[in-house]
Amino acid sequence: MNHEILRADVRLRRVSFAVLALATVVAFILIFAFQRWLVHTTETMPTAQLIAQLRLWIGGALVACGVCVLLLAGYAARLARRIFEQGRWPLEDARVLQDTPIRRHAEAAKIARTMNIAAVLLMLLAAGLAAISWRLFGSGV
Repeated sequence: MNHEILRADVRLRRVSFAVLALATVVAFILIFAFQRWLVHTTETMPTAQLIAQLRLWIGGALVACGVCVLLLAGYAARLARRIFEQGRWPLEDARVLQDTPIRRHAEAAKIARTMNIAAVLLMLLAAGLAAISWRLFGSGV
C-alpha cells in the first residue's frame, strides 16, 4: 500500500479562491448588464432585428466556449501523456489544493486513460458547439 502524500499548497488555495470569487462577481455583473440591455432593446428594437442580434451574440458565445473546451481537451491529452511518461499522479512538479496520495504505475495509468477519454469527449463537445454556432451564424432559420 502506497502512503506517499503530496501536501496541499496554501498559496495556490488562496489564489484559486480569489480568482473564483472575482469570476463570480464578474459573472453577476455581466448577467445584470445583459438583463438591462435586453429589457431596453426589446422596447426599442423590432422583434426580427432583436432575434438576429441575439443569434449573433449567442453564436459568438458558443464559439468562445468551443475554443475553451478545445483548449481543455488539449490540456487533458497533454496531461495524460505526461502521466504515462512519469508513471505517477500527481506529476512531479504539480501543486495541489488538498493533500493528495501519490499514485504510481497501474493506478497512474488508469488516471491517464481516463484523461484521454475526457479529452476525446471534450473534442466531441467542441465539435458540437462549432456545429451549433455554424447554424446560428447561417441562415435565419
